[in-house]
Amino acid sequence: MSLIPEGIHEELFSDSSLMLGKTHWHILKADTEMHKKSFTKGDSGEEKLTEFGKNVGQDEIHWWVFRKETEIEELLKRTKEALEYVQKLKKDASSLKANYNYLAPYSYLIGKIKEFIEIHSREIRELYEYVVWLSQRDVLAPCVLFTYRVWGSTRLSDRWIEITADTVDEDQTGVKICTEIALGLRIRGMHTIGYVHNSILSEIAESSDSEYQGLISVPEQRLLLQTSYKVLEEFATYFEFIRDSLRNILLEVEKYKAHTQLLCKESFWRSFIVFAMGDNRVESQLWDFKETLEMWQIRATKDKQEAEVKFCEQIVALANAKGGVLIIGVTDKPPRRIVGVQDLENRLKSTKSVLKRYVNYVGDYVHFQEIPMKNEEGQDKSCLIIAVAQTRNVVAVRDHCGRFTYPIRLETGLERADYDKIKNLKRNVLHDNYDYILDLKQFLND
Repeated sequence: MSLIPEGIHEELFSDSSLMLGKTHWHILKADTEMHKKSFTKGDSGEEKLTEFGKNVGQDEIHWWVFRKETEIEELLKRTKEALEYVQKLKKDASSLKANYNYLAPYSYLIGKIKEFIEIHSREIRELYEYVVWLSQRDVLAPCVLFTYRVWGSTRLSDRWIEITADTVDEDQTGVKICTEIALGLRIRGMHTIGYVHNSILSEIAESSDSEYQGLISVPEQRLLLQTSYKVLEEFATYFEFIRDSLRNILLEVEKYKAHTQLLCKESFWRSFIVFAMGDNRVESQLWDFKETLEMWQIRATKDKQEAEVKFCEQIVALANAKGGVLIIGVTDKPPRRIVGVQDLENRLKSTKSVLKRYVNYVGDYVHFQEIPMKNEEGQDKSCLIIAVAQTRNVVAVRDHCGRFTYPIRLETGLERADYDKIKNLKRNVLHDNYDYILDLKQFLND
């Protein structure tokens, strides 16, 4: 026997509520497609991460903002606008939960939710248009609103169904289910009232005499009270976590802008080089000065290969630690002098080729930038910045004999560690990042 009065949910499926359902449909479509691209079946049937999945990591928000978004200012503008509307939805949904008459029947609950939806039709439309805009950019983009980073595994699974249809218009059943999910009326693949009924039934059974063989019934008033509370809690939580997702997008955008502006800002690097060259400053774990690269100076094939591997290990050691910077074209012993790099264009090209040859890593983790400087005589010189990201995954160097090493930066040197040790050190690193650049900025300001 159904616990829900016949046809009562159909009363909810207005234009506004279905628009909320379509919003969640696009989000779950993105999540479904993301999972397809991120995982593949292994030989024994287990799921394995694809190279794409490794590239995304556990943080779709960072992946989208740092690696996919091409209109960062537009994303910033639209996200701020959407946040205002979702904040109102969250606030008013919480107020509905706080002021609701929990002794009222189920039909009253449905009526109150319907009333809420109609009153907030504008806010729902604005959220829907934001999600559609994301989806039109890329089918995967709306996944930024449904991530482990914000929701956690339980809340994600509570509100998930697989979306197999290609378009929202051909999946009316899916849209209605998504509508019920967003409204708090469906959880973990069943209607919330059924979920609450089963939970109460289990509680009563556990507290009953083990020898009792009769039927167990759920008190109607208890069922209605707990269902109303659970529905309104899930309803308010939905908007709360959409809001928190939008806030995390904005935080990631601000981080992107701060990192990117500094990473590519010539004046920042020029000021940093001059300041770090000071007589009383020593190289730290985050940077090294080098007059030149040894591999640029060697002609003999065997010695050159060894020098190339050594250089790659220096880069990878930074990536496996906190990241850092090599400053080429400055003498490495005080008093430091700017000597510049000759034939920079060709040397830069060969350096990128060396890294591609010996480093086993998927992803863009090294930033090269020429920095014009003046030496003591006022002559123009070109220095080279090699900024290395802290990587989420362990990076390996493969030498010309096919042997792998896993170097990691220690103070101003490096250690060749084992894979598991470095992996353990990276357990809290969610994505490739240049977070240390803000430390360099602080160092400069201090």
